Amino acid sequence: MTDTTYSELLGTIDEFAGRLDPQEQAACLYGLIAPLLDRVEQEDEEFSDEPVLSTPEAVEGLRRAAAEELIDVDAVYDHLTAVGLYYSEDQDEERHVIAQTADAGAAWLRLLTGRELRSTSLEDDEDLIPSFAPSTFTQIVDLLAWTRSGQVYIHWEDAIADPGLCDLPAAIHELRAMHLEITT
Repeated sequence: MTDTTYSELLGTIDEFAGRLDPQEQAACLYGLIAPLLDRVEQEDEEFSDEPVLSTPEAVEGLRRAAAEELIDVDAVYDHLTAVGLYYSEDQDEERHVIAQTADAGAAWLRLLTGRELRSTSLEDDEDLIPSFAPSTFTQIVDLLAWTRSGQVYIHWEDAIADPGLCDLPAAIHELRAMHLEITT
């Protein structure tokens, strides 16, 4: 497995995830996202004139959804997408990582509910997560490989073509670690 390319590893993860039912996929992904949520929860900056939720409340809603409690998924989704958009516009790399975590959480909610959710922050055709991997599951995993390694997302082919852009080995390390978490 140490000589496996990023793309091949994503394919292996996708193949495994394809054998899981949607609830198992959601549970598996939540385990990958959960360690990152504390950092997002610390953000209490207001970026909306009339917020329905605070960022800590949205993160708590995500946790409650994972515990199969009833929540207003659209409100949590809307807030997480707003966090993702707002923080991704900042030049600070750490804020981009927070944005990526919020986007992964929002995409996870869509996967959990199995339906499109409402957001006032996104256009209808705008993607929350990079769409280079074969399925929503692996698209989230792809984003998390970069997020968990503390990096702004870079498409793996761009990272291979220009190694100075990022730390591809760190992203591959995280992808391998997630592969183990997912399959064991």
